Amino acid sequence: MKVLALARKQIAAVPVLAVFIAVFAWGIGPLLFLAPSISINSVLFYRVLFWPPLLYLIVRRNGAKINDKLFRSVLVPGILFGVSTIFGFTAITTTSVANATIIGNISTAMVLFVAPRFLNEKISKSQVALAFTSFAGVAAIVFGAGNTGGSSLFGDFLALVNALTWTVYFISSKRRRLDGVDTWQFLFGVSVIQVFVVVPYALLTSNDILQITWRDLGFLIAMTLFSGTIGHSFMLWAQKYVDASVSSLILLLGPVISSAGAWLVYGQQISLVQVIGGAIVLASLAGVVRMSSSAKINKEVLSTADPLLNSNP
Repeated sequence: MKVLALARKQIAAVPVLAVFIAVFAWGIGPLLFLAPSISINSVLFYRVLFWPPLLYLIVRRNGAKINDKLFRSVLVPGILFGVSTIFGFTAITTTSVANATIIGNISTAMVLFVAPRFLNEKISKSQVALAFTSFAGVAAIVFGAGNTGGSSLFGDFLALVNALTWTVYFISSKRRRLDGVDTWQFLFGVSVIQVFVVVPYALLTSNDILQITWRDLGFLIAMTLFSGTIGHSFMLWAQKYVDASVSSLILLLGPVISSAGAWLVYGQQISLVQVIGGAIVLASLAGVVRMSSSAKINKEVLSTADPLLNSNP
């Protein structure tokens, strides 16, 4: 009996491990994004072009249909996703990774303020208080950074705009997503619309698109396969077995992984005030998740914490 109980425990731990793998994959995304030698806009160009074909293969392998109805349903979310991509990726290169990733995560708190009206969700006063606390933590991160680790007010502003844009995208996607459209179908449709938003922008603003090297190509493929698709695959599978509240809390480790990686790989320093501010933000968002009164709320919060849908690499 003891052996059987131990075996069950180990089997139950596998989905949780899958969540950690997904979070690690997403956490190193910003580090991969900073690695290529070509400019940010050229990286954007290739990054958004690489993703749709891969998603198409996944959708077709699952036997799902792709038709005009799908693209009509994702038109607005896809446009917003493309705009969010531009702001989110640019923020990572114009401010520190710590600032960009932590500020981007406050979209979780932003959704709370629109959830009652647009998602028919109820939120508590405690959750609202924690949301405001997270904003205070962001202020500490921004004003406590100075020039530490490549931080800049302009880059922090871009990260904030990304969080705002993605919040609108999230609400739009929840209101417009068709019944019966699975996650991979939806992501494929959004990725196609994203191409029509981001590629023209990249072509107009980049002057080194054709200067891509084999090394750059390797990092771009790693972004697409590892940080994007593998991260999503593990998380989608794990969601069937792991409570959304647990997944949401683990997902908050993403900015920690990104920040630690930026310090180790790129030497981006983090001030004590930033550490305190980041801890306030993540603790507040953890409180928001834990206080969610139903699995439905938890799943909404879980979706907002998804770095890939938040346009991070």
